[in-house]
Amino acid sequence: MNTIFLVRTQREVWRGVVGITLVCVVAATSAVVLSVWMVTGSLRMALVFMPAAVLIPLAIAPPVSWFAMSIVRLLTQTIERVDAYVRLDTLTGVLTRAVLLDQVREALPRGGCFLMIDADHFKTINDTHGHTVGDEALKRIAEVLRRTAPVDALIGRLGGEEFGIFLPGRREAEAAATADALCRAMRDQGRAVAGHDLAITISLGGAEHQAGDTLEATMRRADIALYHAKRAGRDRVHIAAATETMPAPRIRSQFAPA
Repeated sequence: MNTIFLVRTQREVWRGVVGITLVCVVAATSAVVLSVWMVTGSLRMALVFMPAAVLIPLAIAPPVSWFAMSIVRLLTQTIERVDAYVRLDTLTGVLTRAVLLDQVREALPRGGCFLMIDADHFKTINDTHGHTVGDEALKRIAEVLRRTAPVDALIGRLGGEEFGIFLPGRREAEAAATADALCRAMRDQGRAVAGHDLAITISLGGAEHQAGDTLEATMRRADIALYHAKRAGRDRVHIAAATETMPAPRIRSQFAPA
C-alpha cells in the first residue's frame, strides 16, 4: 500500500498528539519571544510573554491533534480493509486471481515456475458434507499452501477449488521438490477438517516459464501437467518438460487466459 502516513493503534494516536503539541509549543514560544525581542530589543520583556506562548498551544493543540490523529487512524483502518478486500480472497485469505496474475507478471523477468493446484474429488466433499464443510476444506488447503510454500512464493486462488503458486527464480527440479512437499503436507494435514474425516488430497501440475512465452502459455502448460497428474491417479505431481506443449482434454478446468 503506497500510503505515506499510517496510524493503526491508539498508542500511535497519542504519540502523534504529544509530537504535534511539542512542535506547536516550540513554534509558538520561539515566534513570540523572537518577535517581542526584535520589536522591543529587550530579552527580559520577551521572556514575560513566554508563559502565554506556552499555555495557549498547550490548551489548543492536544484536543485538536487528538481529533486529527483519530481521523487518520480511522482512514488507515478503512484503507487497509479495502486493500485487503481487493487483494485477498475473502474465504481463503490468499491472493485473488487478478492480483496473483498481476504480481506474477511483475516477477516473470526473473523467471520461475507456475504450479496449478486442484483439490481431488472436491465435489464429493460438497455433496456429502455440505458447502460449509467445503468452505472449511478450502481454508485448510490455503493454510497448508501458505505454511509449506517458500516465503517468496506468490499464492492465489484461481477459482473454485483451484489454486495457483508462482515460485520466482525456481527451475523445474526446485518446483518439483516444492510441489512434492505441498502434496505430502496436504495429505498429512487434510485428514480431519471441521470435525469430519475428509482425507483431502491435492494434485499439482507445474511448468517452468520459458523466455519469450507469455504467462498464459506457461499457465496452459501447467494446466496440462495438472491434467496428467489427475489422470495418473491424483494426489501426485507432474512437472511439464520444456517441450511438453501438446493439448490435453480436461473434464473440468478453472483455467482461462486472463
